[in-house]
Amino acid sequence: VSYLPASQNYCVSAQYTAKSASMFGYTISVSNKAFEQDKSTKHEASICAAVADKNDPAKLEVAPCFLPKFAAGPYWVVAFNDEEGWALISGGQPTIQGTNGCKNGSGVNGSGLWIFTRQQARDDAIVQKVRNLAVDKGFDITVLNDVDQTNCPQ
Repeated sequence: VSYLPASQNYCVSAQYTAKSASMFGYTISVSNKAFEQDKSTKHEASICAAVADKNDPAKLEVAPCFLPKFAAGPYWVVAFNDEEGWALISGGQPTIQGTNGCKNGSGVNGSGLWIFTRQQARDDAIVQKVRNLAVDKGFDITVLNDVDQTNCPQ
């Protein structure tokens, strides 16, 4: 996927912070960070998010902060466990039949499937649990890339 190529799947993190509504109505600041394999080349991006439907707060819309919300893409919290510290995130409704289930597109909006954890160190049991949940929900998990979260710079 163009916004996070496999070459940047090292020490990936995202920080979400509530904020006052912006001119375009965004209420969440998102700071994304990823490194290349050498772990010295860093890529950072700040974007904004807002709840797309107040009746379904798990469905967000995200975009660069300077774009109005009509240009934002879907970003859905499909499942989460606050106590265990994980979330399954989809770039909206999957619409493409994949190898082993449905998947999203490959562009910037309407694409992506992620497993988020609060802990930086990978917990294989949690990752496998969330992968199994994704399969149970009909997602094609062959789109997931492993991320190296070891020896990350501060």
